[in-house]
Amino acid sequence: MKTSNSSACNSGKLAIIITNMDMSKKGLNAGLALTILGVASYFAGGMVSTTAFIPAYFGIPILLSSLLAKKPGKLMLGMHIAVTFGLLGFLATMGRLVRKFVVGEFEMNLANVATIAMSLICLVFVIQCVKSFIAARRNK
Repeated sequence: MKTSNSSACNSGKLAIIITNMDMSKKGLNAGLALTILGVASYFAGGMVSTTAFIPAYFGIPILLSSLLAKKPGKLMLGMHIAVTFGLLGFLATMGRLVRKFVVGEFEMNLANVATIAMSLICLVFVIQCVKSFIAARRNK
């Protein structure tokens, strides 16, 4: 009986490891998407404003911390750093969008489309991380 219990416990640990490995890949994807969005926005905007790189300023730390999460023993640290940047990116973009809506300055232009895209990428990434963290905690 003890053997089957320990085997069930090991399969739970395996599920956590597999889920978390997938999360580091999702972090790499989110970081890459934000970085590409920033670079594309800069070039699409005529290379006149460096603020177009703002998505990349959040994407690069997410990308790097997701790479850190792939190292043995650094999974939790790397993903918590990544989700922190994802959450900050979401809050920053939503604050900007809400302010523009309230003041009545919102118009559909390249900057606002990039802001909405960044907000969505960050939100989806944060939700995926939170779900993964909850699942990991339950399977502990």
